[in-house]
Amino acid sequence: MIAFQVFFWYTETMPDKNHTTGFKPIAPRKIYQSILEQFVNMVCDGSLKTGEKIPSERELAESFQVSRPSVREALRVLEIIGLIDIQPGGGAYLKELSISPFISVIAPLLFSRDSFDLELLEFRELIEIRAMELIGERFTEADLDAIGSSLKEMGKALEGNDPEAGAVADIAFHRSLLLASKSYILQKVLEVVVSLFEHAIRGGRSLVLQEHEDARQLYEEHKGIYEALERRDFNLARSLVQAHLTMVRGLYARTVTAKEIPAESAL
Repeated sequence: MIAFQVFFWYTETMPDKNHTTGFKPIAPRKIYQSILEQFVNMVCDGSLKTGEKIPSERELAESFQVSRPSVREALRVLEIIGLIDIQPGGGAYLKELSISPFISVIAPLLFSRDSFDLELLEFRELIEIRAMELIGERFTEADLDAIGSSLKEMGKALEGNDPEAGAVADIAFHRSLLLASKSYILQKVLEVVVSLFEHAIRGGRSLVLQEHEDARQLYEEHKGIYEALERRDFNLARSLVQAHLTMVRGLYARTVTAKEIPAESAL
């Protein structure tokens, strides 16, 4: 329910395109929406900064001169849209914007569309290939260390035959590639994609990784990307990423199709 409230908060104040008198209709607003607007404005103008503890529920209610339930509702929405982190017994803290919690809420609606998962993989290719084009001179030893650390975890998961751990390490590997691009926009877009992956595609990838040969192939491809980056051969790294993502899309499609075919039909 809160997720839909977030959606309406963004949309209900949009102007009516069919209204031509020059006046804008006055949309009724709930108290929590006004509180949200003030929080967003304070973040934008620097009055609130990442890591700061925000006032208590009681203090906010007194400052806004509203009821505590209204404040509580606003804080729940802020948590869902990824603007604050509420720690039980420890208060609420402003954090770097993360839309993952909100995406996780609406993910089932998106995946109700046929072939959405495969379309998502196609979109992921566009993002990561562009990131690889941007890396170049921006690439640092710290970037290589982060990618290497994820590769090491993938190796451990492979040897331990742990598909779930392999999926986590794989996601971390590709997140590190995006971070190396130093593009804030690409990083935020990837955050959406990764959130959706974690909802459904991680499960699908775990199915893929149950085939040890496929898991070994995935690991070797990641290793090749790492080694190309280690040599600062960015053109080769980009080509390897593109080939890898194309292979993953085909592998995932094959795995999902096989899963959906009844056993008697597969004979």
